[in-house]
Amino acid sequence: RTGYRSLRTRERGSRKSILMTHLLGCAYYDHIDHNTLNCTKGNLRPASSTENAQNKSKHKYNTSGVTGVYWSKRYQYWFARICVNYNSIYLGSFQNKNDAIYARLQAEAHYFKEFAPQKELFEAYGIITNQND
Repeated sequence: RTGYRSLRTRERGSRKSILMTHLLGCAYYDHIDHNTLNCTKGNLRPASSTENAQNKSKHKYNTSGVTGVYWSKRYQYWFARICVNYNSIYLGSFQNKNDAIYARLQAEAHYFKEFAPQKELFEAYGIITNQND
Protein backbone atom coordinates (compact mmCIF):
# COMPACT_ATOMS: atom_id res chain seq x y z
CA ARG A 1 0.00 0.00 0.00
CA THR A 2 1.09 3.57 -0.56
CA GLY A 3 0.61 6.54 1.72
CA TYR A 4 1.37 4.74 4.97
CA ARG A 5 4.38 4.97 7.27
CA SER A 6 4.97 1.25 7.18
CA LEU A 7 4.20 -1.74 5.03
CA ARG A 8 3.18 -5.06 6.56
CA THR A 9 4.50 -8.23 4.99
CA ARG A 10 4.33 -11.90 5.88
CA GLU A 11 7.39 -14.07 5.96
CA ARG A 12 6.81 -17.71 6.84
CA GLY A 13 3.72 -16.98 8.88
CA SER A 14 5.14 -14.07 10.88
CA ARG A 15 4.19 -10.44 10.37
CA LYS A 16 6.89 -7.90 9.77
CA SER A 17 6.65 -4.12 9.44
CA ILE A 18 8.93 -2.29 7.07
CA LEU A 19 9.18 1.48 7.41
CA MET A 20 8.64 3.46 4.21
CA THR A 21 11.97 5.23 4.75
CA HIS A 22 13.79 1.89 4.60
CA LEU A 23 12.18 1.21 1.23
CA LEU A 24 13.34 4.63 0.04
CA GLY A 25 16.84 4.06 1.40
CA CYS A 26 17.10 7.02 3.78
CA ALA A 27 17.28 7.11 7.57
CA TYR A 28 16.02 10.68 7.92
CA TYR A 29 13.40 12.23 5.69
CA ASP A 30 11.20 15.28 5.26
CA HIS A 31 7.56 15.58 4.22
CA ILE A 32 7.51 18.11 1.39
CA ASP A 33 3.86 19.12 1.92
CA HIS A 34 4.15 19.20 5.77
CA ASN A 35 1.52 16.43 6.02
CA THR A 36 3.05 13.68 8.16
CA LEU A 37 0.31 11.26 7.14
CA ASN A 38 1.20 11.59 3.46
CA CYS A 39 4.10 9.14 3.19
CA THR A 40 3.96 8.57 -0.53
CA LYS A 41 7.29 8.34 -2.32
CA GLY A 42 6.73 11.66 -4.08
CA ASN A 43 6.20 13.49 -0.77
CA LEU A 44 9.30 12.21 1.03
CA ARG A 45 12.84 13.42 0.45
CA PRO A 46 16.09 12.61 2.25
CA ALA A 47 16.90 15.25 4.87
CA SER A 48 19.03 15.68 7.95
CA SER A 49 17.27 16.50 11.21
CA THR A 50 18.35 20.14 10.77
CA GLU A 51 16.88 20.32 7.26
CA ASN A 52 13.67 18.71 8.51
CA ALA A 53 13.38 21.33 11.26
CA GLN A 54 13.76 24.11 8.69
CA ASN A 55 10.70 22.93 6.76
CA LYS A 56 8.21 23.29 9.58
CA SER A 57 4.67 24.60 9.35
CA LYS A 58 3.40 27.90 10.66
CA HIS A 59 2.63 27.87 14.40
CA LYS A 60 -1.07 27.78 15.26
CA TYR A 61 -0.83 31.06 17.22
CA ASN A 62 0.75 32.93 14.31
CA THR A 63 -1.23 36.09 13.52
CA SER A 64 0.84 37.54 10.65
CA GLY A 65 0.27 34.58 8.35
CA VAL A 66 4.01 34.11 7.81
CA THR A 67 6.43 32.17 9.99
CA GLY A 68 9.08 34.42 11.56
CA VAL A 69 7.11 37.65 11.21
CA TYR A 70 5.30 39.16 14.20
CA TRP A 71 3.80 42.43 15.41
CA SER A 72 5.22 44.06 18.54
CA LYS A 73 2.54 45.85 20.54
CA ARG A 74 5.23 47.49 22.65
CA TYR A 75 7.19 49.02 19.77
CA GLN A 76 4.38 49.22 17.20
CA TYR A 77 6.55 47.61 14.49
CA TRP A 78 6.65 44.38 12.52
CA PHE A 79 9.69 42.23 13.36
CA ALA A 80 11.28 39.51 11.27
CA ARG A 81 13.46 36.67 12.60
CA ILE A 82 14.85 33.38 11.41
CA CYS A 83 16.45 30.54 13.36
CA VAL A 84 19.53 28.92 11.79
CA ASN A 85 21.50 26.18 13.57
CA TYR A 86 19.77 26.98 16.87
CA ASN A 87 20.69 30.68 16.58
CA SER A 88 17.97 33.29 16.24
CA ILE A 89 18.91 35.92 13.65
CA TYR A 90 17.21 39.32 13.86
CA LEU A 91 16.27 40.46 10.35
CA GLY A 92 14.94 43.89 11.25
CA SER A 93 11.94 45.91 12.35
CA PHE A 94 9.54 47.34 9.78
CA GLN A 95 6.59 49.71 9.69
CA ASN A 96 5.14 47.79 6.75
CA LYS A 97 4.18 44.11 7.17
CA ASN A 98 5.09 43.28 3.56
CA ASP A 99 8.64 44.55 4.11
CA ALA A 100 9.02 42.23 7.10
CA ILE A 101 7.65 39.30 5.08
CA TYR A 102 10.05 40.10 2.23
CA ALA A 103 13.03 40.13 4.63
CA ARG A 104 11.98 36.78 6.12
CA LEU A 105 11.50 35.17 2.70
CA GLN A 106 14.88 36.43 1.48
CA ALA A 107 16.51 34.89 4.55
CA GLU A 108 14.69 31.59 3.95
CA ALA A 109 15.90 31.50 0.36
CA HIS A 110 19.46 32.21 1.50
CA TYR A 111 19.67 29.85 4.50
CA PHE A 112 17.13 27.08 3.86
CA LYS A 113 17.18 26.83 0.04
CA GLU A 114 14.97 23.89 -1.04
CA PHE A 115 13.77 23.32 2.55
CA ALA A 116 12.28 26.82 2.86
CA PRO A 117 8.86 26.31 4.48
CA GLN A 118 7.20 29.22 2.68
CA LYS A 119 8.75 28.92 -0.78
CA GLU A 120 5.26 29.07 -2.31
CA LEU A 121 5.36 32.81 -1.44
CA PHE A 122 8.68 33.47 -3.22
CA GLU A 123 7.10 34.26 -6.57
CA ALA A 124 4.49 36.61 -5.09
CA TYR A 125 7.23 38.61 -3.34
CA GLY A 126 9.73 38.48 -6.23
CA ILE A 127 12.26 36.25 -4.47
CA ILE A 128 14.56 34.59 -7.00
CA THR A 129 16.34 31.42 -5.93
CA ASN A 130 19.44 29.93 -7.48
CA GLN A 131 19.26 26.13 -7.28
CA ASN A 132 23.04 25.88 -7.90
CA ASP A 133 23.98 27.38 -4.50
